Amino acid sequence: MEINTETKYCQTCGIPLDIDYTNLRADHNEEYCDYCLKNGVKLYDFSMDYLIYLWGLFPEEYYKEVGIKHTSSELREIMSKRLPEIKRWKQKINTAHIQYELVIRVQEYINCHLFDDLDSEKLSQVAGMSKYHFRRLFKAVCGDSLGDYIRRLRLEYIAFKLISTDVSVPELLCQINYQNKHTLSRAFKRYFNCSIPEFRKRHSTACPEGINPIRVELSIEKVPDIRIACLKLERTHNVSYSFSLLWKQLLQFSESYELLQKGCKYLSLTLDYPFITAEEQSRFMVGVTLPQSFETPKGFGIYEIPAGEYAIFRFKGLYHELNRVYRYIYLDWLSASDYTLREPFTFETYINTPNKTPASELITNIYIPVMKKDV
Repeated sequence: MEINTETKYCQTCGIPLDIDYTNLRADHNEEYCDYCLKNGVKLYDFSMDYLIYLWGLFPEEYYKEVGIKHTSSELREIMSKRLPEIKRWKQKINTAHIQYELVIRVQEYINCHLFDDLDSEKLSQVAGMSKYHFRRLFKAVCGDSLGDYIRRLRLEYIAFKLISTDVSVPELLCQINYQNKHTLSRAFKRYFNCSIPEFRKRHSTACPEGINPIRVELSIEKVPDIRIACLKLERTHNVSYSFSLLWKQLLQFSESYELLQKGCKYLSLTLDYPFITAEEQSRFMVGVTLPQSFETPKGFGIYEIPAGEYAIFRFKGLYHELNRVYRYIYLDWLSASDYTLREPFTFETYINTPNKTPASELITNIYIPVMKKDV
């Protein structure tokens, strides 16, 4: 959507500036409204998605100042299209995209070398910038300091191994080259608020016998490489709302190119551990598979899901029940099966969509990368 070029909008909040209250003041700023700039000082520094979220909470304020009535959803829709076209936000988006790609490069390096000796000097070289600027950028994008981020990923990986395998703590320490058992025990208890044995006991099973069992269809299949156009969910004030914005953007893109009619599928990926990583810290991507030779759409990244053997669980039901399905997969099925994980990251494909299907009839395929256990 192109914004009305005859109307000037506040470079922060997007409110039209050609209204009476801004023009009454002789010293009014031509780029910012009086709410966002006072005495030369910018009063707010919200992210775009949070600003859109806020507008949806206060549509009456927009009506009060502009004289046009909108519902919350209408106003959010307007702002989600208007703000990205405003000069200041365009610049911030372009800069943020470059910075985000640098941090993603470092995160991928960390994922591949999680228990190596990682320090800011080595990782700043991966990013191609000074240690000082890299540390500041990393915290701004991720919300955690570099040390806290690495510590969290290591502990969550250990927690995941503890509940998805029967490996002993000494064996695990040998596998991951952690300092020692006592150091791990202290760090683990500080992060998860319980000891390792307590954590294992708490996650010993997902579905006690006879209590609301999970019903899924399972197949083990070899899956080829999958190329997707994707959008990443950044750390945000409101995960659910930001996630819905990403899906809306993805659906608009897909529908404009009629991708579903060409056999493409919607999917999402999680780069963290289901039911272990806190929602506000989880790294998500939503995407759509692409036809061969399809050019990368503007604003989207390209991600290649590697080929390999996958356990595919087909679940029919409400999306909010998927967490129970994951608990069943990792806590019950995996330990009793002949398979072990190749890597922890999973993805989902969606056979139908909520806008055309009753919630109880939604079908989701969960792909778990597996390999046969050593005999």
